[in-house]
Amino acid sequence: MINDRVCKIIRVLQKIIEKFILLTKSSNWARDFWNQSCFEVVMKSRRLRIIWKTQDTSEAWNEYLKYNDHKNKIIQQTKCTHFRSQMHELCETLKSIWRFAKWVRIESQLSKKLSQFSSLKWSDIDHMTTTFEEKIEILREKFFFSSSQANVNNIAESFISLTVSFNSRITEDEVKQTIRRVKADKALDASDISNRVLQANLAELISVLTSLFNACVIHKYHSKQLKKTQTIVLRKSKKSDYIDSKTYRLIALLNIMSKALKSIMIKRLNDIVKTHHMLSNAQMKAKCKWFVISTLDLLIDQVHTVWDCEIKYVIFMLSLDVIEAFNQVSHVRLLHTLKMKRTSSYIIEWTRSFLKNQETSLTFNEQTSDMREINADISQRSFISSILFLFFNASLIEKCEALRIKIEVLNFVDDINILVYDRFTEEICKTLSKAHDVCEKWTRTHDATFASEKYEFTHFTRKSKKFDMMINI
Repeated sequence: MINDRVCKIIRVLQKIIEKFILLTKSSNWARDFWNQSCFEVVMKSRRLRIIWKTQDTSEAWNEYLKYNDHKNKIIQQTKCTHFRSQMHELCETLKSIWRFAKWVRIESQLSKKLSQFSSLKWSDIDHMTTTFEEKIEILREKFFFSSSQANVNNIAESFISLTVSFNSRITEDEVKQTIRRVKADKALDASDISNRVLQANLAELISVLTSLFNACVIHKYHSKQLKKTQTIVLRKSKKSDYIDSKTYRLIALLNIMSKALKSIMIKRLNDIVKTHHMLSNAQMKAKCKWFVISTLDLLIDQVHTVWDCEIKYVIFMLSLDVIEAFNQVSHVRLLHTLKMKRTSSYIIEWTRSFLKNQETSLTFNEQTSDMREINADISQRSFISSILFLFFNASLIEKCEALRIKIEVLNFVDDINILVYDRFTEEICKTLSKAHDVCEKWTRTHDATFASEKYEFTHFTRKSKKFDMMINI
C-alpha cells in the first residue's frame, strides 16, 4: 500500500511537471549577458541588411553599416555591464571570490576537453574493456560488491526490556521545515522531480507527504520506490591515467521524498543519541558538525590540554583507515548494536528496511544502465549512512577507551585516530601496541581490514630533543 501511494504521488508530480513546466535546452551559443536590448538591435540590423540586399543602393548600405556599428557598441556595453555585475556579486562574499581566484589560476588556463570515459582494466585479468556493458560490470563490482563475511556467532540473543522513548508521529511542521531547508534546484534523480516542485506545491502536498512519512515510520518500512537512485560516475582529478576503477568516484542522485524522510529520521536519531549518550564522547564531538575541521579542532584542543599539564608529556598518534568501510558493514552486527544501545524498535526496523533491496543505475558518457539491486552493505551515498557507521564501530572505540590508560580516541566516520601520551616514549609504544591488538581483534569479528599502507604515526611535542622521536612500535 505504501509503495502504491509513493508511485501515485510520483505520477501526479510528473504530470504536473509535464503540463505546466516548459522544457528548454540551452544553445551552445547562448550567452549570459544577452538581454532584450541586444535582441532588438540584432533584429533591426538584420532587417537593414535585408533592405540593402533588396534595394542594392549605397544609401541602404551606409545605413546598414552605421547601425551595425551601433549594434556592436550596444552588445559590448551589455557585456561589460554584465561582467561588472558578476564581479560585484563575487566580491560580496569571501567564499565566492576565492572560488573565482582558483578558477582564474587553474581552470581558466586549460582548454576545454570533452569528457571521455576511457577503457577500464579488470582487476584479476589483463584485459581492457571497451563496451558500455563491460564498464558497468567493473564499476558495479568495485563500488557495490559486498564481501562482508563477519563472524556473528558470538552475538547472543538478548532481550532489551527498556528502550529509549521515541515519538513515531511526524508533524506537518517537520515536513515543511525539511523540504524548505533543501535547495530548490538540486540535481534531479530518475523521476525528474526537483525540490522546487515540492516547495511550490507544498500547501497541497503537505498532508499527503506527512501521511506517507507517518505510514513508513509506523509500519517500520522504507518504500521500494524511495530506494531507487541514479548514480553519476565522475573522474577523480589529477590522476595519471583512468584505466583503474579506483580513479573514479560516484555521485548519487536521490529521490527528493526519500531525502526528506531520511532527514527527519536523522534528526530523530541524532536527538536520541545526544539525549541518552549512546555514542562515546570521541564520536559525539566529531559528529557535531560533520566537518573535518571540527575533528582537527578537537585534536588541537586535546594536544594543548596535555601540553599544559605540569608533567611534561609527549604525544604519539596512530591513524588507521578502514578499507572499503561502508561495503564491509554487517547488517546483523549493526542492527544488534542499535538494539544493545536501547534504540527504539521503530528506528531499528526502519533501518533494516532502508538497508535492504536498494537499486541504482549508473550514468556516464550520456548513457544510463538499467536499474539493478546493489549488494553494498551500507551505501556511502547518504548522510544517514555515516551515523549508522558510527554505531557499527562504536564497540571498537569503547574497547580502546576501556583500556583505562593515558589514551584518547578520535573517530571521524571510518578514520580512527588513537592518541597516547606519557613521559616516556617506550611506554607509549607499549600502550599503542595494546590498542592496536584491540583493533585487530575487532576487525576479525567485524570482517573489517585496516589499510596498512595508510598507517600514520605522528608525534606531538614541544621539546623533540628531550624524547626519542625515532622509536618504532
